[in-house]
Amino acid sequence: MQKPVVITTDSSADLPPYVLEQYGIHIIRMYINVEGRTGRDGIEIQPMDIYNAFTERGALPKTAAPSIVEYREFFEQFTKQGAAVVHIGLNHKFSSVIHVATLAAQEAEGEVYVVDSYQFCVGMGIMAVKAAQWRDEGLPASEIAAKAETERAKVLSLYYMDNMKFLSKSGRCPRVVAMCATLLDLHPLLSISGVTGEVVVGKKFRGKNAREDWLRHVTGKFNEQCDPSLSFFMHSPEIPPEVYEPMNRAAKSMMPDFANMVQDGTGCSVISHVGGGCYAMIAMMR
Repeated sequence: MQKPVVITTDSSADLPPYVLEQYGIHIIRMYINVEGRTGRDGIEIQPMDIYNAFTERGALPKTAAPSIVEYREFFEQFTKQGAAVVHIGLNHKFSSVIHVATLAAQEAEGEVYVVDSYQFCVGMGIMAVKAAQWRDEGLPASEIAAKAETERAKVLSLYYMDNMKFLSKSGRCPRVVAMCATLLDLHPLLSISGVTGEVVVGKKFRGKNAREDWLRHVTGKFNEQCDPSLSFFMHSPEIPPEVYEPMNRAAKSMMPDFANMVQDGTGCSVISHVGGGCYAMIAMMR
């Protein structure tokens, strides 16, 4: 008899609570330290804690993975009940957390598969949702894990950022590049390769209409290349409604076939990595 399958991921996936509930996905919380205060992502530490610490005092967050023991206990709450676990993990290019999860899976009692998503934020989350869909189609855990490793190359995740100050201060972007982008009012399109996990810099948008120009560009790509049945258009949580709501309406009008598009704010992951002012469009290529 085939074991029931549980799909897990960590809080870096930034999936809204109602999406987690809809697809029956379980998460383990990352840890974040802000100005000497450490807490669980989305519980003791909220996205605006990180954003305010940086914008008001220039403080940068530090993230940490759960321990091997915490991961093992997280997996075993399901395996000891007779289930197999497929865990969709954070891109190895961003963090060692996938390594910790893999070691915990090797120690855990029962059947646990850990898959590197090669993504972060909802690019990682969409792989967890796909895994949940394959589970609901009746695939066993081993096949879901193998399919996820193949299908991750199809994730199309395209990002827009208002500025690169956070990236510069955190060392994720050379200071001279950030200065040039600020002086020239440039906003590069960023993507994450589902083949290598690398961040790729693409077309650059400039001026007061840069956000709208980016949106027109990426919606054209998604209309041409992506499966409309599952998609996300997300914004970092500090962006006010008067700014993100017109973008949401425009995205829906430009992508009429993507009727089930999830539109929401992200959690701590985006704020921790880029500092805010970010939009992300994510779907699976056909």
